[in-house]
Amino acid sequence: MVLLHAAQGTDWQPPPKGTSLKTLFEAEAQGFIQVRGEFQKRQMRLTKLGSDTVERDRRRLQARRQAD
Repeated sequence: MVLLHAAQGTDWQPPPKGTSLKTLFEAEAQGFIQVRGEFQKRQMRLTKLGSDTVERDRRRLQARRQAD
């Protein structure tokens, strides 16, 4: 979820520093992101599913903060 929240929209972007290949590939396998490139030129972007998931989670967190 941290990886998804770190993404800035659905444009191609480098993954956050410290993100492992395993994390990227797991998120890609679950349909949350697309990955392209190799080594230092690797990029990712949110898919529709990933974007919807992040938005839903942000609304949930905001509602939780307001309830406290």
